[in-house]
Amino acid sequence: MLASRLSTILRPRLRLAPLAVPRASNKFILTKYPAFSTSIQRYDDQGSGRPKAAHPTKHESRPVSSGEPVAENVKEDESKRAGIPEEPQDGAPPRSSSSSSFESEPDIPAPLAGLSAQDLFSLKDRTILITGGGRGLGLTIAHACLESGASVRCMDLLPEPSQPQWSKAEDLAKSKGLEISYHKLDVTNETQVNELFKELFEMKQHNEKQPIRGLFTSAGIQLMLPSLEFSSEKFQKVLNVNLTGTFLCAKAFANQWLEKNPKSANDGSTGDSLNGASIAMTGSMSAHIANLGITCAPYSASKAGVNQLARNLALEWSQKGIRVNTLSPGYIRTALTAALLDEKPELEKIWLQGSLLGRLSTPDEFRGPVIYLLSDASSFMTGSDLLVDGGHCAT
Repeated sequence: MLASRLSTILRPRLRLAPLAVPRASNKFILTKYPAFSTSIQRYDDQGSGRPKAAHPTKHESRPVSSGEPVAENVKEDESKRAGIPEEPQDGAPPRSSSSSSFESEPDIPAPLAGLSAQDLFSLKDRTILITGGGRGLGLTIAHACLESGASVRCMDLLPEPSQPQWSKAEDLAKSKGLEISYHKLDVTNETQVNELFKELFEMKQHNEKQPIRGLFTSAGIQLMLPSLEFSSEKFQKVLNVNLTGTFLCAKAFANQWLEKNPKSANDGSTGDSLNGASIAMTGSMSAHIANLGITCAPYSASKAGVNQLARNLALEWSQKGIRVNTLSPGYIRTALTAALLDEKPELEKIWLQGSLLGRLSTPDEFRGPVIYLLSDASSFMTGSDLLVDGGHCAT
């Protein structure tokens, strides 16, 4: 019995009965398929029993939706290239003739076709607002925005921004003919937030030369305590700063921006990526994983909330011209983490084991990702989380 079964399994080229496959012309073709195969092969029409190539190098063009294989590259005859045509470098992109709006709507040009790769990342002729901009990551990003051509308004709870970093930023702004200013703000105080954002949007400089078109929220706190010792007051404080504060600033920004751009507020038909606004919120890899070696449940919960908040705000505002995304950093080597590692030196080994790159990051490594989120380079990105963690969440 076993021999019989083996003979059956090893029998060469067992054929199934021809199957009738309908086509759009209401005619039927007979297509043969081999048995005991993990994939279906199409045989040639001459009945030779030889399967056609899965990716033929020479064939007639055919619709993408035909169910037939479509070669991405045709080596023998370039005139018979099949598949979707290359995107245009300028002019209007191809549109479906079956679209209900094909006749009524004008052609929309490719929005970024006229920009060089370098210009995609430029923040020229705009102003960026930054919370938590008095020190650390926020001040580093402020410096990067100046380098990219934007004026900057920094907000923080500190009475004064950190030196000498702030003086360096002021010197850079002056050398480039830009502006940088510092404003004391408690992001958990809704009245303060609304009043300051209204004041910033009404500055003459913004309305005439460099309109406000970006917000980077970096204000946040961390309390290192075991969950069993966390009081409701301390838990609420972390949520208020990291999550509620982020929401209040994003809401105030959106209200003011839509008031200055009433067409975007009332249209609701499309998000103008080149004339709209971008909000980049600081999430964390802690929103995705639990951090070995440290106890930070409220912090992780608050950052997961920030990531989900961004998705929901993107849903509400992207059609009004405001994109919303999050940046989720991994461990950053700052003065705060240096103090923590001095207190608990065993943490560095644990953290480095979790990093595919085998090191912690530094604040300057987040300049590129944030500039990307705030610039036209990310014009088709909203409701997303940009995870920059050295591969920590990959394992």
